[in-house]
Amino acid sequence: MKSISRYLLTENNLAHVVAYFLLSLIALFLIYSLIRSTFFKRTYKGFKFTTKKITYIAMMAAVSSAVTVVISLTLPITVLPPVRMSFEGIMIKIAGMFFGPLVGMIVGLITELITIMFVPSYIHIAYLLLELGVGFLSGIAAVSQKWTGKKKWLTFLVINLFIILYGVIMVLITSSYDQNVKIFGAEISPDTYKFVFIGILGASLFVIWMVVGVFLVTEKSELLEIVLPIILLCVITEFLATTLIGSWGDSSFLGIPRDNGGYTSILMVRLIESPLKILFNTIILSTVYYILRPLVKTK
Repeated sequence: MKSISRYLLTENNLAHVVAYFLLSLIALFLIYSLIRSTFFKRTYKGFKFTTKKITYIAMMAAVSSAVTVVISLTLPITVLPPVRMSFEGIMIKIAGMFFGPLVGMIVGLITELITIMFVPSYIHIAYLLLELGVGFLSGIAAVSQKWTGKKKWLTFLVINLFIILYGVIMVLITSSYDQNVKIFGAEISPDTYKFVFIGILGASLFVIWMVVGVFLVTEKSELLEIVLPIILLCVITEFLATTLIGSWGDSSFLGIPRDNGGYTSILMVRLIESPLKILFNTIILSTVYYILRPLVKTK
């Protein structure tokens, strides 16, 4: 286990493994969709490129790119890739939620390519893979909502199980790592890694339970049918894509040496930010989704 831990957390290998894993899932999904649409046309219920849906794709990609470019001209800090990714990701997630993984990936790819043409920022393959992964995972989360239907507590169970499983895996990976890392200038010893993960994931669970509790206390539990799938979307994209893959691009952007715990340091920082980002994204996406849902017809 020690050799696996050292390999994954040395340089950017953990990000590479996750990126290959996501690309493999995307390839399997595309092959499956191609086979179903070609040989099982009568029973195929996946995405079909109609004129109306192509218009929606173009609109969402244009809005996502335009918002990012305009904000970048107004607030120069948004040219920093981590900040830029946050604004770009909103419409990408919305596209995936409404139209599924394929459209989410297309909008993510178009948005990133257009944005880097107009916004002078750091370009790295990790950010392109990040947007591609966010679009795909958003669509998968939306598909899972159709599977669970109105069984909102099943979605809530999946959220909790995902966070717990993610925490167990990450604790196992970091438990054998033997290098110190710096977080906001403070040096953290390897013995405290697992406590950082447990604390952050515990805080994320607390935020999620708090949000659910607010809806129950205010007797608006019917809105949980919208909010819980969005929380699942935010949790999966934040922990699997933004944290693990985004840290690869951030460490390169900041010039932190790969062989000096650079990736691991950024990974820890991203984890510390994740509970607040999950809460913020849930509020924004729930509001946008609630407004656009009556206007956008996906069938």
